[in-house]
Amino acid sequence: MALISSDNLDDSGRKWRHDIAYITIILTRSIMGVLQYESDGIPSWEFAEMDPALAEHLKKSLFLGENMAYTQRSQISEEEENMRVPVRLVLELRKCLRAQRKRLTKSFPTIEENKLLGSIDGIMEGYYDVRTFKTTPFPFPVVQMSRTFLFLYVFTVPFALLDDDASFLVHAIELFFLTYGFMGLEYVSIELDDPFGEDDNDFQNLRLAEVAYEDTYLTILELDGEEWTDKLRKRNFDPKRADALPRQAAEWLVPDYGNGRTSVSGSNVIV
Repeated sequence: MALISSDNLDDSGRKWRHDIAYITIILTRSIMGVLQYESDGIPSWEFAEMDPALAEHLKKSLFLGENMAYTQRSQISEEEENMRVPVRLVLELRKCLRAQRKRLTKSFPTIEENKLLGSIDGIMEGYYDVRTFKTTPFPFPVVQMSRTFLFLYVFTVPFALLDDDASFLVHAIELFFLTYGFMGLEYVSIELDDPFGEDDNDFQNLRLAEVAYEDTYLTILELDGEEWTDKLRKRNFDPKRADALPRQAAEWLVPDYGNGRTSVSGSNVIV
């Protein structure tokens, strides 16, 4: 997106890239919010990063709005509505992308626009795969039977060693490793069953989203400078804390880690 629109370095191009970048960031945050909902119970329209006007628009376009409530056929949970937010945000992103023909001084060709729309399709394919993983129930009888047979096998293994003439120490070591192996694999399967959340072994979803934010900031910084990068970052945070944020991108974008330092000079990032 940045490279394709790089011919528009005036305010129209900067504003358009700002809106595209912000909606993309919020889309990333809302997808992570779907994964985190079971843990924190916070729907996407209540995120601190969400622009109040955009949050209100989303609620009106979902079944939460009075203009849409009459169309629903059954009671819809908040979690189900939360899963629709990325779909609505993708629609807003597509609208903003298509608006380049009117908003940019030098609009880019349709073939380039279609490439960007294809990238959005790729994002949604990944999201639908994750949503399918989250919503597809695993047959409980399969889990119940597998664990029952696992425990029966582990607890009856010692009887198979009654006729063995080996020493007690050998038997103890054999049983330890058998139990450790089978029970360990069962606990691994439990962890893999739901890798999203706030457990120690879960994916760090929010940190992965923050990495995407930082990549977006760096791209805007290189093309539009510190002022528009700072505007994007402030828009992506709680408006109540916006005044407390530093004005210069060099103060927050890349911290000093002691061993190595990364600095920002103008629109060039020096590592």
